[in-house]
Amino acid sequence: MMDKDQKLYEITYLISLAYSEEEAQAFQQSLKNEVKSLGGLIDDEGGILKRRLSYPIKKMPEAYLASFRFLLASEKILGLETKLAVPQVLRFLVVHTKRQPIRAARAPRIGKIIPERPVLEYNIKSAPLPDGQAAANIEEIDKKLEEILGK
Repeated sequence: MMDKDQKLYEITYLISLAYSEEEAQAFQQSLKNEVKSLGGLIDDEGGILKRRLSYPIKKMPEAYLASFRFLLASEKILGLETKLAVPQVLRFLVVHTKRQPIRAARAPRIGKIIPERPVLEYNIKSAPLPDGQAAANIEEIDKKLEEILGK
């Protein structure tokens, strides 16, 4: 059961490549066991990744990057930090964090949505043409188009 004075922390640290990946994972497991022995709970297991560093730390261009989240009373953090003061850890950072709320995915907004406009229908009433005159007009229009297009 969780104490009310426990807070959520995240720990991130770099382990030297002088140690194997199995040794790095064993070190991470020992840190998790230390958190549990101090009365804490592991919130997120995290993982270990091999990363190229932006700048060399202790003459190392690469290191294993490891992190995990846990719940622990704030007065017990110092005991955990002393466990990190070993030669295999190049750097470490322990931060108090807050749980991120789960957000519902939203559809991307592409542009302004314009409502559909009603189609206006015009009813033009004209005097009916004789059948022969309508056909003649269409033939004349076809001839004019052929002249314009050069066919």
